[in-house]
Amino acid sequence: MVFIALPESVEEEVEEWFSAQMDEMTRKGSTNFMKTLPQVSKEIHAKIKDEEYNNKSNVYLKLTVPKRPALRHQMFMWYAPVVIMNVVKASQRGQKKNAPPAGAYSVCFENKNSSTDVRILFDVVMMSDEGQDEELQNKIIKKEHLTPLETNFQDGIKSANTILNEMKYMERREARMRHTAESTNAKIRLFSYISVIVLLGVTWLQRTYLKSYFKKKKLM
Repeated sequence: MVFIALPESVEEEVEEWFSAQMDEMTRKGSTNFMKTLPQVSKEIHAKIKDEEYNNKSNVYLKLTVPKRPALRHQMFMWYAPVVIMNVVKASQRGQKKNAPPAGAYSVCFENKNSSTDVRILFDVVMMSDEGQDEELQNKIIKKEHLTPLETNFQDGIKSANTILNEMKYMERREARMRHTAESTNAKIRLFSYISVIVLLGVTWLQRTYLKSYFKKKKLM
């Protein structure tokens, strides 16, 4: 799980940059999981207030599971990702009665700075530990006991899971791109309306000026 706190006044281009980088952090899964964002470019950094960047936000994150103490309770730093990786082995979950079930998490946000509204970007990725799953499976049944059909079936399941993860990632990217396109179209419409108003205003001023000029010259 990755969380990033941004001020409500953040520019859309800055928010989109952090969203894209957060997708890159999570898209590779647990094996090559990036624990931090790349260095912010000069163009993006110029649009962030110096007094906010990597400073305390007074916004708190609390992560809990049922009937257990809080797994995480900490304060966000502006524009800094909070990465939470909670690993529960499938074999251990089967042996221990008190192991937390997958997905049974509660996430709470608390803003103690009443004068500042906050935007929270977050992404949640659930990955199985394929290495441990395969190790556990090999203890139960060895590869030579499998028929070629069963082997192909297992390979097909792995390929299908990989394709499904890629489709989910592309779906999230498409949603962000659609949001960006709709926002851009709204800005273009607003700019068009303003341009028409300015054009009409300039036309009226020119007409008023020419009318006054011709009256002074006694041409009208």
